[in-house]
Amino acid sequence: MKRIIIYSLLAFSLIMSSCSDLLNKEPLSVGTEAAFFKNPTQFSQAANALYQMEGWKDYNGAAAYYKMDQGMDISGFGSNGGASAGQTDFRWDKPYSFIRNCNILLEKATEYAGDTATIRTSIGTAYFFRAWQHFYLLQYFGGVPIADHSFDLNDPTLYGPRNSRYEVVNFIANDLRTAIRLLPKEKNIATADKGKVSQEAAKSFLARVLLYEATWEKYVPTISYDLDGDGTSKGAGNVKPTDYPSITGLLTESKQMAKEVIQEAETGTFQLWNQCDSLSYYYLFNIDDQGGNISNFKNAGKATNKEFIFSSKYDFVSRQGGINLGHTIPIWGGANISTYLGEAFLCRNGLPIRISYTGDMADAQNNPQFLGFSHFNNEYRNRDYRFIGCAYLPDRTSWMSDPAYGIACTVTGQPYPTPKYPKVPYDKNDPAFSYKATVYVPTLYGGTNNGYGCRKFMPEGALRSTSTTESPDYPLIRLAEVHLIYAEAVVELGNGSISDEDLNFSVNKNRTRAGVAPLTNALIANVWDAGWWDQSQNKTVCKKMNMLDEIRRERACELFGEGFRENDLKRWGIAHINLRGQKLGRHVYGTEYMTAIANDAAYHGQPAYQPSKYPLTYGVYDETKGVSTTDPDYGRSIATIPGNLLYSQRDYLAPIPLEQIRLNGALKQNPGW
Repeated sequence: MKRIIIYSLLAFSLIMSSCSDLLNKEPLSVGTEAAFFKNPTQFSQAANALYQMEGWKDYNGAAAYYKMDQGMDISGFGSNGGASAGQTDFRWDKPYSFIRNCNILLEKATEYAGDTATIRTSIGTAYFFRAWQHFYLLQYFGGVPIADHSFDLNDPTLYGPRNSRYEVVNFIANDLRTAIRLLPKEKNIATADKGKVSQEAAKSFLARVLLYEATWEKYVPTISYDLDGDGTSKGAGNVKPTDYPSITGLLTESKQMAKEVIQEAETGTFQLWNQCDSLSYYYLFNIDDQGGNISNFKNAGKATNKEFIFSSKYDFVSRQGGINLGHTIPIWGGANISTYLGEAFLCRNGLPIRISYTGDMADAQNNPQFLGFSHFNNEYRNRDYRFIGCAYLPDRTSWMSDPAYGIACTVTGQPYPTPKYPKVPYDKNDPAFSYKATVYVPTLYGGTNNGYGCRKFMPEGALRSTSTTESPDYPLIRLAEVHLIYAEAVVELGNGSISDEDLNFSVNKNRTRAGVAPLTNALIANVWDAGWWDQSQNKTVCKKMNMLDEIRRERACELFGEGFRENDLKRWGIAHINLRGQKLGRHVYGTEYMTAIANDAAYHGQPAYQPSKYPLTYGVYDETKGVSTTDPDYGRSIATIPGNLLYSQRDYLAPIPLEQIRLNGALKQNPGW
């Protein structure tokens, strides 16, 4: 930490790089601490410069696709775990440099000779972002040195030990409580200042922090691995402040904060974005309307979005995304939907795709609304709009801003481009082969067949075809997440129970947009999910439905690709279970892959699946692997093998950068590293 703080001491720089031009500011190139902080305008400028949040790029300036839950059970599998501690880590360095600027503003506020009421919002903003950066550190490293003031070179904190995670959580919560008292309500923020942090953003963030820590403290001790350490030889220790709340206290305050935000939303301040019918969830993440761009078929622009309580702002003129979403999403390089997640999405009647009323797999049956896997299109019918809106469907085309992959949207009123179909019989000159919205028979030539792909975050407008120019806002806190926080806190407080009234107050609002029937106690009573993938056994089982599982399912289906999944798995104490072992992919046997004939130009007339010619990477889960034909997973592809998934209990926390330990011997490494 010393190196980072020393660098920060060399110059006072408050350059705003993570906030759009909507947050007005004056040039600070000649500003110094001595000449600055003399009037409310200068405090406001300094507060504007604190908007340092990750968005389409991470703190290191790299494209943040890896934050779209890549490598997780929710978006397909790749190698993970098993790494070694690095010398440096921007995830440690950057937050401390940002925290220093928060502390400078807060210290200057205590010296301000004017009316402190005029700088109230600036002070609240500093408290909010000091908490934001400390929570960023907590999620990666656990306990870290608390930076509650700006340091000079002789400050003992530079050479001191880490604070425990409990001390850090207490510090974050207190900062946010202070921010809540100081920040304006969203409805009182002037139009010109929209995008600045509000009281509701601070409440929502506090609700998130408290739920995170409450569930961490409830479930992580069950993993049989001491992540705290003793604070002397390893880890940050387990010291708790004298006023530290119980798990119940954390959950109770989390519930209350979420409740207050939802109640404010019901007055019209916030609302779920529902401008594009059944595709509203999909288009929510693509709104990018400046300069004549058509970002969705209803031409609903950013001004219609009241769902993002807090976001990283982008602008086509002054702050473009810069990571080429239009290219990366179509090639499956962004958020993806794994088999596990795809099959977790419910049918529109609110029940899983496979159900049982006895708990016996032998009498399990398809949900009456689920049409099965036998035909390519069937599994997408009567399903959650979050799934069918974001997955690449075999019988539908998609607008794509990058002309290399598709046709850009240039007209309103048409949710999908007009498709073409190859001629029968085969004609090598068929214009369909050069058309970018042709529907082909799906084929399975190699690979793992482990997921559905995903077009979430994919721009569609014609004026975003130049790489890196896409500029949708990046969601950091959404109203839909607050609904989920409330419901989860209530279920945890109720030892697994929640009333229908609380469900209607929270997650059922999300389900309504998704076209899914409300979750009620009666709906899931005496019903077993016969398509439940048991991560500990790595097989499909019959599991009796319960409210905790269903709230967690809702969280997975609503927030996928938004960077929550690994932290959710960790705080529930199941990351080392979900991210290990052999995983299976999509169904192969008993599907059209076994009978269909390819109709694309390259493979026209060949079988859609040719295992002898184009074998799957890890094969199929069948009798060659000792699997009975009566096994519910028989005939699936094998998505990945155990040797690829090395995630262990130590990976719940990242290692302290080795360079920091050399500079400060009082910093002790996290257990296992």
